[in-house]
Amino acid sequence: MASGSQSKVTSSDVDDGAERGKSCVPKWFRQNLLVILTLIFGVGFGFLVGFTIRLADPTEEALMWLGLPGELYMRMLKATILPLIVSSVIAGTASLDPRSNGRISVLCLGYIIVTNAIGAAIAVIVSLIIKPGSNQEIAADMSKPDTKNLQTEDIFADLIRNLFPDNLVAAAFQQSQTKYHLVSERVITVNISGGIINETEAVYSRSLGVSSGTNILGLILACTVMGMAASKCEDIGKPFLKFFQSTCDVMIKVLRWIVWYTPIGVASLIASSVAKAKDIDTAFTSLGMFVLTVTVGMAIHQMILLPLAYFALTRKNPLAFLFSASRVWMTAFGPPSTAVSIPEQLRCLEDKNDISLKVTRFVVPFAATLNRDGSCLFITVTAMYIGQLEGHTDAGKIVMIAILATVGSLAIPSVPSASIVTLLILLSSLNIRAVNIGLILAVEWYTDRIRTTSNSMSCLLCAVFTYRFSAKLLSTHGQQGGDDAGSGVTVTMNNEKERSLDTKL
Repeated sequence: MASGSQSKVTSSDVDDGAERGKSCVPKWFRQNLLVILTLIFGVGFGFLVGFTIRLADPTEEALMWLGLPGELYMRMLKATILPLIVSSVIAGTASLDPRSNGRISVLCLGYIIVTNAIGAAIAVIVSLIIKPGSNQEIAADMSKPDTKNLQTEDIFADLIRNLFPDNLVAAAFQQSQTKYHLVSERVITVNISGGIINETEAVYSRSLGVSSGTNILGLILACTVMGMAASKCEDIGKPFLKFFQSTCDVMIKVLRWIVWYTPIGVASLIASSVAKAKDIDTAFTSLGMFVLTVTVGMAIHQMILLPLAYFALTRKNPLAFLFSASRVWMTAFGPPSTAVSIPEQLRCLEDKNDISLKVTRFVVPFAATLNRDGSCLFITVTAMYIGQLEGHTDAGKIVMIAILATVGSLAIPSVPSASIVTLLILLSSLNIRAVNIGLILAVEWYTDRIRTTSNSMSCLLCAVFTYRFSAKLLSTHGQQGGDDAGSGVTVTMNNEKERSLDTKL
């Protein structure tokens, strides 16, 4: 009997072990199914379809239908970003005291300024080594984006104005932007070698206008103030905070549904961008060294600098961190948009890396608005490339390019080809001709995507950095008792809730 009983137990154990062995692969596959689908179908299939359709010389109607699934994906994500940011910032800041909020803000802003400068430094080093503009011919400009006659001071003035919106409802769909209107034209006499000629000069009038697009920076500041005020109102403010905490949970649930549409949306966006890009062969042939320089710079930033910084901060495996951020990378690469990747950034930080909601709900939207490592790197490389074409390679010009790119990246205007607009203003400040801009625009579909992924990945590290140096203060604040202790418990419960939701999906 004992022997038979023992035999049965052993058989059962073997069966259980075999069952566990069989379930390991499906479980891993299920947990990473979205990443696999997005990588293979979204990115791989998207490029394949895009380059294949280009050979058939598609019509405008065909391109429209090809890009429609991606457009719907973008519309759904954009519809959820505003309520998610507003509710998460209010709920997050309400659990902090003013001292914690101030420390988090300073750490976040300091990280952004330093890393933007590091991006410029990487660009300068890579450009001096590869020298993309050396021994290259200057091509005629094909086209230039409309800079709206913007000046450097206009961009920074608009940034400050948008920090303090005068209408919170209007800030949800528009932001302040300086505009120039043609007033008149006048004839001026110019004395050049060979004679005197008359030229026509346009006279513009500056005025304050608006442009379409969510004023995320202004909403973040306003919601931060409202969250802090609600926390001070104690019992009166509790219904207000519960509403926004509930809104945040609901929006995250909606985003969990939308995210499964990512492979189709990314495939459509990439295929459409590749199919409609003009003269890809010519652009890559003429700008081969330039594209190589940008790609190498972004690779160093994402694959070397950020992992090393993560390891220095946490003493954890940076490869695991990069893998946990794969969905963030692909979400940013497809649209391309740092703001669109905000939901995935929150998921990555809170569910995969156990970063407190007190930090992520403020830092992620703030960093997504101002953190521009990739854009700064791109602007610097492009300015160096054009400077080498024009022969402006002295040390003084190089230092000025890096400084202006770092400062200018903090206030990139909300206009199409925004980084190109900032680049043109930078070149104008240094009296460098904007040559080859047309060809640079021809590869914008590629460079825009890789610099957006660098921006998004750096936003993740910004939250890790901020949490690393504010964790003790948050812990002290959470142990003070009363509402503060309750806040800490709420954060822990919310993190567990998010992980539970993700596991169910």
